Amino acid sequence: MKFTTIIAAFLAPVLVMAATTEEETIEIMASKKGQLYVKLNKATKLTDKDLFGKSDPFIEMWIEKAYKQRSKDTKGLNPTFNETFCFYVRPGQNKLNIRAVDKDTFINDKIGETSISLSNVISTGSEGPQDYKLPKWLGFSDNGSVNMQMQFVEDNS
Repeated sequence: MKFTTIIAAFLAPVLVMAATTEEETIEIMASKKGQLYVKLNKATKLTDKDLFGKSDPFIEMWIEKAYKQRSKDTKGLNPTFNETFCFYVRPGQNKLNIRAVDKDTFINDKIGETSISLSNVISTGSEGPQDYKLPKWLGFSDNGSVNMQMQFVEDNS
């Protein structure tokens, strides 16, 4: 018997067990529905996109692009929002998209964007205040961050 065959036979039960556990986790999460409450606390060190004048950023959030929600307009590169948003999460939805935008008269400038996995908040019910970086191209640096906390309330009906 070849060495690779022996190793494969030895590892097969472990790989099957790991795959089953991961599939079960995905299946449980994919079947949950409910309300996701997102408290947008603040943003820090946002990149200034204005050549003249002051930056006036706002934050967009969505699970489905057709149902975007938007924060109030603010001033400065370290704005405080203290706003709460509610999203309805359907089975299979597992990420929240966040985009920081600088409001301009004609065309708004994108500051940064990220997607946040909802796996942890759906499985535990809440996620404390946390900073989420808004990466630049290829993610080598960032355009600032947003601080948020989330709570998931499962709908059992």
